[in-house]
Amino acid sequence: MAKTEMFDSEETSIIQARQLRKTIHYIYQRSPFYRDLFDRERILPADIKTLDDLRHLATTSREDLQREGDRFLCVRSEEVADIMTTSGTAGTPCVIKVTEADISRLAYNEQLSAKIIGITEKDVVALAVSLDRGTMAGLAYYFGLRRIGATVIRVGHLAPEQMFRFLSEVKPTCIVGIPSQLKTIALAAEQMGEQVRNFHMQRVVCIDEPIRRCNFVLNELGTYLSRIWKAPLFSIYSSTELSTSLSECEAGCGGHLHPELLHIEIVDDRGKQVPEGQVGELCVTPFGVSGMPVLRYCTGDFTFIKTTPCTCGRKTLRLGPILSQRRTHLTIRGQAVFPSDIHGIVHGDPEVRAHVMVLEKEENGSDKITLLLDAGQAEVGERLSNRIHEHLGLQIESRLVSDTEIRSLQKIDEYAKPLLILDRR
Repeated sequence: MAKTEMFDSEETSIIQARQLRKTIHYIYQRSPFYRDLFDRERILPADIKTLDDLRHLATTSREDLQREGDRFLCVRSEEVADIMTTSGTAGTPCVIKVTEADISRLAYNEQLSAKIIGITEKDVVALAVSLDRGTMAGLAYYFGLRRIGATVIRVGHLAPEQMFRFLSEVKPTCIVGIPSQLKTIALAAEQMGEQVRNFHMQRVVCIDEPIRRCNFVLNELGTYLSRIWKAPLFSIYSSTELSTSLSECEAGCGGHLHPELLHIEIVDDRGKQVPEGQVGELCVTPFGVSGMPVLRYCTGDFTFIKTTPCTCGRKTLRLGPILSQRRTHLTIRGQAVFPSDIHGIVHGDPEVRAHVMVLEKEENGSDKITLLLDAGQAEVGERLSNRIHEHLGLQIESRLVSDTEIRSLQKIDEYAKPLLILDRR
């Protein structure tokens, strides 16, 4: 357990304030974008001494990164070691340039996260994630696991049947992947008369999609994966812009912060902090990034934080599940709806091979959801509609479509993450 994970809130604030002052000074000296922002708002680096002082700064958005690009860059072009991109599932990808020091920082972060999960040098870890197309996650996981000494298998994205055969040969003790893809591997195994539980996995690490509800109880997808893989589930939250990840421990009560690497705020639509436990937008300030650092970066992801000590003994802040994203905020007949709740229910049905949630506007201004399902039986749609109504109090339409239509709507290829929401509002 890292020393900083045991610090109380006062000790953590001291460390983060020190890191913040270094970051502010570095960015003001080197980032054209932030120097202009400081000068425009008549703020000096010396004015930002504590974490509370951050509130005087305007937030930064994905649109800023897309529009300003290299004006965020703090190093000479010859110091750039790698050029990474965001996934693009939330719009046009952002280009992030990183230095050798940034790659080392990523590896250190993932080493800490893997230790929280419980991975050791004795583990054999299958990375069922992309390591190409400029993605950061696969690279970070790989270097972090190597720092621990674990054996790493760079599986990448294979067809479910191929994935099952590959895993059968290499026999990993842990797999890292997207929950919906882990489900398709299990379904493919069943069609071949096999069971993924026979792999005797010790850990299943889930990225990109939530596996828990807001009370940290496994959602339907998480419950299904836990039952079918017969292994403990761990969730990791990360994004390219953060240059950091937050991993669950065995308690499954939120992703643990590495306080020396990242400061977190939960803010409203005006950039003001909301009380602990209240849902708002995740706003981050990473420490120690040298290539393209950001300040008060609003991720577009909506979640909450918990500051009470975890049962694992760590005292660090914990990040809740991602409940929605800025672009997919839904209000149906006055009720706020989290798409993650619907996805969890749909993914949890073993007869659903794939789905797309179509968002439209009704004449009265309310949002309308239609579920398009690739499933074997017609009654699956009715069953899911009833389950969604029972758990969430929502009346939504479900419709079966062909695998070809689903793939077309998702704009899926063998590498990209499938789009789960088609917004026509």
